Amino acid sequence: MSDDLGQPRLGKHGGPRKRGERNPETMPTGVRRDYIVRRLQRDGHDDLAQAILAGHVSAYSIAVQLGWTTRAEPIGTDSINASKRRQYRLRTLMNGGALPRTGAGDIDSCGLTYSELQELWLGPCNGSVFDTPEQLRDAWVRGRDVVMRLWGSGGRRPQAWWCFDAPGLGLTWPGYDRERSTLWRAAGVLSEAERGELESEWKAEFDATRGMDVRARREHFAHHDVPDELIERWQAERTSLAAAVSAIGGSGGD
Repeated sequence: MSDDLGQPRLGKHGGPRKRGERNPETMPTGVRRDYIVRRLQRDGHDDLAQAILAGHVSAYSIAVQLGWTTRAEPIGTDSINASKRRQYRLRTLMNGGALPRTGAGDIDSCGLTYSELQELWLGPCNGSVFDTPEQLRDAWVRGRDVVMRLWGSGGRRPQAWWCFDAPGLGLTWPGYDRERSTLWRAAGVLSEAERGELESEWKAEFDATRGMDVRARREHFAHHDVPDELIERWQAERTSLAAAVSAIGGSGGD
């Protein structure tokens, strides 16, 4: 930690305290960005601190996730899509996706910095860290295996994949909300296990619509990006099952 007197420092955990007394070297709690970054660095969460400094997630969101502060009530001015993107990034970061502490040998060997890997994953933030398109392409060649291992799952693909690999498959970026159904429809992109996980999740969301009216069902399916093909299949199966049960009930009453 820097000893620059212009940068307030964090105190150590614990230690003797008198009621109402604060360590003079400890920054005040709250949602201040500099405080949160230094607290993360002190506690060994360098990956989260770097994500904040790179602009990929807010210090406030990290503080809320860690229970350091509480989120204010929404005032209805935020974009739903932007909020969903932030939540996806935050979940990935909190689950260790940004820079895992295990299996990191290939991260070191690819020769890319944290910021470069982050851009391959999420795209540029406040300008690219690469000087030329050629540098970006070279970084993708060197870092592809690492980036795909970390972020190419769950029906999602890194932004560099959409830039360099997708065109050869006839695919273009459909937006965050339709990414998973687009990849599910594309032949040979998702593994069988990945397809199975998505379909299991979507089936659960389909079952959750029992009792909803038509409009609510439509909105629910759109929110979870459930493909129309699966909705039609499962609806047909539900109708057939209901007919079979009804027939059994009717024959039992003869």
